[in-house]
Amino acid sequence: MDETAQYETRLHYTLSFIGGFLGVYAILARCDFLGSAQTSNMIYLVTGILGRNFYEVLLRVGAMLLYMAAVALTVYLPKHTKINIQVMSICVTAVAAVILGFLPLDMNPILGLYPIFFATAFQWCSFKGARGFSSSTIFSTNNFRQFTAALTEVVLNQNEEQKDKARFFGGTLVSFHAGVAVSFLLWQMFHVHDAWFVVIPAVAAGVQMVRHLAAEKEKGRSNTGKSGQILRAGL
Repeated sequence: MDETAQYETRLHYTLSFIGGFLGVYAILARCDFLGSAQTSNMIYLVTGILGRNFYEVLLRVGAMLLYMAAVALTVYLPKHTKINIQVMSICVTAVAAVILGFLPLDMNPILGLYPIFFATAFQWCSFKGARGFSSSTIFSTNNFRQFTAALTEVVLNQNEEQKDKARFFGGTLVSFHAGVAVSFLLWQMFHVHDAWFVVIPAVAAGVQMVRHLAAEKEKGRSNTGKSGQILRAGL
């Protein structure tokens, strides 16, 4: 595995850890609601409309719009600015984690999930996989499906070419649920302030990205220098 592939894998696993951490945090802190997804939120939006619970409808619409805004930004910013949305995603996650730690447990659970709705949607669209594998860092279902399919290919169909895929998605699942475990254990001691610990893996991810970007920039300079030397030699 070359350096780029190693970097992509490490970064992907770090972000999967964060996804698992925030996933269980949302469930523990906000009445079993999963803040990384919109499926349940939109289901409750429909039931709220039919049940004429307009306050809940308003909160659910707000959550949906936040999620949409995060997705829209990841589509708009790369085409109209020089902002690196992956770096921005790490910053958004860290800021969201800090905010979450200040939100009281007795507040409306949907409002309490607003930072997670935005941050995880931004992360999902900023980091879509690694090494050519399409893989979410905030959900487990598709990763579990991909791992199961690849493992079946290797074990039952004797397809050795699927080994790398099985390892990648297996590692993603392990990283995600390691985040779940760590968050759960920290919750026992720190409760709502548990969210602040997300800053640690977020900083780790940021350091990996900065080092990689610096190395790529240096490599580009080196290649430019070599090209110039070859051109001068030719002349």
